[in-house]
Amino acid sequence: MTFLKWEDYVVLTIAVILSLGVGLFQSLRKRNMNTTKTFIMGDSKMSFLPVAISLMVSYESGIMMLGIPAEVYIYGMQWGISYFGFFIADMTCRQVFAPAIRKLEITSIYEYLELRFKSHGIRIFATVLGMFYGINYFGTVLFLPAISLEAVGGIPTWISIVVLQVVVLVYTLIGGFKAVIWSDVIQTMVMLIGILAVLIKGTIAAGGVTATWSAVYDTGRVNLFEFNPDPTLRQSFWSLLIGSSIRGFSTVFMQTTFLRIKATPTLQSTSNMYLVTAFSLMMMSWLGVLEGAVMFGYYYNQGCDPLESKQLDNQNQLMPAMVVDLFHDTPCMPGLFFAALFSASLSSMSSLLSSMSAMFWEDIVKPHTKPMSERRGIIITQISMFMFGVLGCSVAFVVSELEGPVTRIFNVMSSSVTGAMTGVFLLAFLVPWANSLGAIVGGLSSVLFVGWISVGKFVSTGVRVHPKLEPAPMYNCPSSNISIQMNSTNFDSISSSLYLTNITASSVETESLPQGLDALYSLSYMWLGALGVLIVVLVGALVSRLKDQPPVDPDLLIPVFDLVCCCLPKWARKRCRCLPELDTDLNEEEKPFNEIRTKEQSV
Repeated sequence: MTFLKWEDYVVLTIAVILSLGVGLFQSLRKRNMNTTKTFIMGDSKMSFLPVAISLMVSYESGIMMLGIPAEVYIYGMQWGISYFGFFIADMTCRQVFAPAIRKLEITSIYEYLELRFKSHGIRIFATVLGMFYGINYFGTVLFLPAISLEAVGGIPTWISIVVLQVVVLVYTLIGGFKAVIWSDVIQTMVMLIGILAVLIKGTIAAGGVTATWSAVYDTGRVNLFEFNPDPTLRQSFWSLLIGSSIRGFSTVFMQTTFLRIKATPTLQSTSNMYLVTAFSLMMMSWLGVLEGAVMFGYYYNQGCDPLESKQLDNQNQLMPAMVVDLFHDTPCMPGLFFAALFSASLSSMSSLLSSMSAMFWEDIVKPHTKPMSERRGIIITQISMFMFGVLGCSVAFVVSELEGPVTRIFNVMSSSVTGAMTGVFLLAFLVPWANSLGAIVGGLSSVLFVGWISVGKFVSTGVRVHPKLEPAPMYNCPSSNISIQMNSTNFDSISSSLYLTNITASSVETESLPQGLDALYSLSYMWLGALGVLIVVLVGALVSRLKDQPPVDPDLLIPVFDLVCCCLPKWARKRCRCLPELDTDLNEEEKPFNEIRTKEQSV
């Protein structure tokens, strides 16, 4: 059934045209994009604020607008703890890794690995992992608005996927990196307006702040502080905070972030960019958590859980269904929400296409071909964007067949890649004796082991199944099977008995813990990324001892001891550090990360 009206499609179309307009505007300024490097990276003179906004929405897309509210609706607000972990990771990266990465005179972040390990194979290995992650993320983000439009607009999923794909390809192909940045800024504004509208109207419809809080609290959804250390729990305070902190390091080592670090003109502007990104990411993410709480309060007040009553068959359709209910008599407002959802998805997809095309050109094509003209280089980069877009479409169709909150699906599917990739970079920056043998053995061990667990989670029938929280009541749901109207007293007694049944079932399930390999497969998906990082660093550091490491430029290493123990005298730090000789004190303005000049290919 179609719930959207013509004016909603007008608003949605306007939002799409705005994104296309940015790409067209940048293409008209083509004189500033006459080289492949400029097309990929811009002119490195952008203000930190639009770059920070672009970086934030690159990692907070439709997953934040649909996946997080669905997660909170079913499992509670516990997911919000993970954003404190991501904040810790962002602040650490801002102080430790971003300054070191910024001073590398390279176009692809993976080129650093070749400089550090003197191995082209390690660079290709990490590039393949980065592309796999990007395609997986692209497909997941592409799937979300498509399934929403199918639920409330009656538009088949495949049509929405193709249309979104075409739109993002057009403005990214013709506008380059700057089009991606400025379209992200416009899309963020639309996204924020849509989120705030839902929060305000939803809270009012749920009976106000007090009624919403009571519904969420009474059903156990304010479960932020679950301190049980059991690693097979779906989520706990420890897995969310520590797991997210370690997994959060992955963002600074991705091409998407690297391009934005290089887009700012100075180290101070990079630092400001990271600071704004960290705080805005925290704010936007928690708005998503609050959306989930308001959504549950709304359906609790309505007396009808759409999942339990089988009105919806996918939890990722909850938010679109509520928006249509809320704004069915308000012209253009459902269209505004879907414009916000499309904007969130488009911003992430354009960033991913831009970064993956840069990786393809710099890491795959350029090192293995003869020098070619800049025009031909731009054409190859554009063709690669189209190729990655097609692959992302394929992933979107695969994700549409999986069950569960999209936050869990994405984390499980990407953990084997992000853990290995992050671990290789940490090994390179922080372990002075690490070499190419240790990096490749550690990386492969991480991919295979974590990938094995991830596959086991989907295919094994003995994996621990965690009960959902108490659903919203169903006394007001339309049903042909119920011929009598339940009064509030009947409902209270029935809901109480159902709640006690759920508790009993949970207790029984907790007693029958998984055995054998199923216990390994039941490991929380929030620990998978951290496990992957740990495997790379430990295995890589040990295996590296089996082979001599060629001399390493100290500018390619980060002296962690100097950063942690900066209060000690210089002579004491010099004795304790495990690095080649450094002539410069980290406390001085001139830090020991000299710019690395790489030979540019002649045209």
